[in-house]
Amino acid sequence: QFIMADHPTDTLELSFIYKTENNHDFYSSQTDEDFMNMEFKKDYDIQQLNRLEQMSKEMLLNEYVLMEKKNETLEAKLEDVKVVEEVNEEKGGDPENRKASIEEDLSEKIVSFRQEMESLFTENKRLTDENAQMKKRINPNSSSSDNPSSSS
Repeated sequence: QFIMADHPTDTLELSFIYKTENNHDFYSSQTDEDFMNMEFKKDYDIQQLNRLEQMSKEMLLNEYVLMEKKNETLEAKLEDVKVVEEVNEEKGGDPENRKASIEEDLSEKIVSFRQEMESLFTENKRLTDENAQMKKRINPNSSSSDNPSSSS
């Protein structure tokens, strides 16, 4: 059933993995799904080791650099989550307090955005009027020359 189980496993490292694994009866205490997951993980680890063993030093270094970058990214995300959790705890440990705080923040933002939209609408209207006045100053006869039927 396992695609990866078809590959041979004859290296010393692989035999070390099997020797160091816990030797308990999978069938007695775990479900079949757990057993399947464990077997898949075991086969996957073996194939991963085979893949790494076949890599050149340069490829291994590249793999290591990629893993370091992923690790740094995950550490940064974890730090961000910790900061958010600390902020939430400071606002109040009670989930209802946090919910109320979030709703209050959202309503403040909505009011702020509406005010900004109104001011932008007013400014847009003012600029449109100012633009129209400037066009009239530049071309006072533009309204009659723009109409092609009035020139004939």
